[in-house]
Amino acid sequence: MLCTLWERFDLSLLLSQSGIFKVRGVATWVLAFLYVVGLINRSPSVNALSSFYNQDGLLQQTLGAKKISQSALSRFLTGFSGWDVFNNKRTERLQDDTDTALTNGDVLALDDTHAPHPYAKKIPFLYWLYDSSSKTYTWAMNIVALHAVRRNGVEYPWSYSIWKKPESETAKESSKLDLAWRMLQDVRKQVSCRLWVVMDRWYFSKPFLRQCESANFDWITKAKRNTKLFRRLIEPGTGRERFVPIQPIDLIREVYPRLKMQPKAKVASVVCQDIYIQMPAEKRNRKGQMIIKMKYTPIAAVVGWRVKEESKDTERSRIDTTDESDHEPAADYKGAYLLMSNRHDVPQEVLGAWLRRWNIEILFRTAKQELGMLNCHSQNENHIHAHLTLLFTAETLIRYLLWAQRKTAGKEDCTHGQVIRNLICIRCHTRRVHSRNKPDSITLDLDTVAKDFARLIRRLWPPNLEIGWFCPFSTNQLLGTTA
Repeated sequence: MLCTLWERFDLSLLLSQSGIFKVRGVATWVLAFLYVVGLINRSPSVNALSSFYNQDGLLQQTLGAKKISQSALSRFLTGFSGWDVFNNKRTERLQDDTDTALTNGDVLALDDTHAPHPYAKKIPFLYWLYDSSSKTYTWAMNIVALHAVRRNGVEYPWSYSIWKKPESETAKESSKLDLAWRMLQDVRKQVSCRLWVVMDRWYFSKPFLRQCESANFDWITKAKRNTKLFRRLIEPGTGRERFVPIQPIDLIREVYPRLKMQPKAKVASVVCQDIYIQMPAEKRNRKGQMIIKMKYTPIAAVVGWRVKEESKDTERSRIDTTDESDHEPAADYKGAYLLMSNRHDVPQEVLGAWLRRWNIEILFRTAKQELGMLNCHSQNENHIHAHLTLLFTAETLIRYLLWAQRKTAGKEDCTHGQVIRNLICIRCHTRRVHSRNKPDSITLDLDTVAKDFARLIRRLWPPNLEIGWFCPFSTNQLLGTTA
């Protein structure tokens, strides 16, 4: 199944275009695919991965290499530094497929996470970082990620960047915002449609939001308690326009009774009219000089409230999120919260786009718990980038299978982990069958639940399974020079 998707998205060809070479006579697309298989199989180390491959006869015959040593895998992971090129080509290839191409109204979820790495001290992007969940400092790297979520249900990780501490202590926050802005600019090199960028309140920076608007991104974030909002009023008689300050929590309290009147909705929402915020704008002064002035700008202010909590862990997190901090608490009242967006013309779409922000939290959780995001103990920077890039590649394939399963079954039966365990990491048995039409044929029995994956296997399984069919090009055409 993974072989079919690997070939469908031309990942072997993309690796060759990224400058990958041979390692000890083994094609590096084989090593990359094997590493993806190891991530899904939860191999804890390169040594365990090579041992797993050398004991799997079917995988050896499919990939065409009898034995792969630990040193070959290690040289592959540490000797190549063009993983950014490969990741860009991966996302570019996804835009050529109608199932995965982003369109108007799709969501890019922006967030960051900490990845503890206590096994190295000299890697330049490792620091003592404060973990708000455990309330302690950990030696870790801060990974900023973009996660694409389509309206049709397809989702996949877009890109990541590792934050590096600036020289000046006062530029810490701006450096991460600059990193996020560069990632969004890279998106615009491949996609021109209008997209939502949903982010937690840490990324609420007015210059950054203006940058998003300048690149045709629509932003959504949660209001802080100290966010300055204004209500537009027209004075009776004079007709003068006034902007009256209002606190976010007062705005939530004002519409809270209207939320209680929607008991049948899973997520109740109320749109607040005539709410403005001061945003920086360039203006020419009397001397003809361009200066930055604060201008009253209309925004979409939507108060949301989850009526029915499905579980205490997941659904509670959707409301409160996991980005709580002592110095920037969220504006909430009895579980209700306030969302802000620049799309004041379509406020009814804000809540639906915001709810898809939770998918990036699920991405971080599955990457750490089911794909071994924290298992890379290497002290080599190239190895860490290779690990994260191939992890994003593995997650893309799994997310596509998860979406295809739900589409073919017509309901959401399987979770991310069940797709891994019951569709990808399944046991298979071969037996010899003699029939009138196909004498001396071999039958492959898959040990999985047929009712959940029968249509998906029929759709994606190759009609003729030939050992060694995987690579569509010859080794010399695909890989070029030898290391």
